[in-house]
Amino acid sequence: MNKENKTSKGIQTRQHIMVIALELFKEYGYENVSVDRIVKESNTSKGSFYLHFPSKSSIFMMRFKEMDESYSDIFLQLKEQQLPGIELLTTFFCEVLIALETELGKELMRVIYSATIVSNEHTFFTNEHRQLFVIIREIIQIGFDDQSITTAQSDTILFQMIIQSMMGVIYNWGLKHSGEKLVELGRPLIMQLVRTVHN
Repeated sequence: MNKENKTSKGIQTRQHIMVIALELFKEYGYENVSVDRIVKESNTSKGSFYLHFPSKSSIFMMRFKEMDESYSDIFLQLKEQQLPGIELLTTFFCEVLIALETELGKELMRVIYSATIVSNEHTFFTNEHRQLFVIIREIIQIGFDDQSITTAQSDTILFQMIIQSMMGVIYNWGLKHSGEKLVELGRPLIMQLVRTVHN
């Protein structure tokens, strides 16, 4: 087997393990699924698991890194439209919520939030260098530069308000047992926030 085929097989194995693990987490809860269970259900070996994932929690991090890559694509497409910063902010915020619901779904987001709260391992979600956060900071700067965002608050405080709003609406959505879409909950919130930063 040549190097290219070996790399491709490795990527497929990693993806397979991740998909099986996320399904198990969704069905049984993160704390109730062991690495041994993931290995068994994915028909792989423990050695193969640890080759691709340093720990069980790193599966979440890898999935969210993939999500962050998709946010980069969304951002670049929106940026091409040369929207004012304030419109770019609201549109991007809503697109992230749509992507989360479409790609992960409510049940898995509930599991992820629960696991994040009870474990100190999930530092990726609050890492200030993660791609999602870098994009939001860039959008804020675009808004300041084109003066569509005019606020007495610093860019740091505004960034914190946006992230806390996003996390809060996802948490609230996870608690609800209605069929309401995540973006339906989030859009009024970001629109209200926008009113406070735009004259």
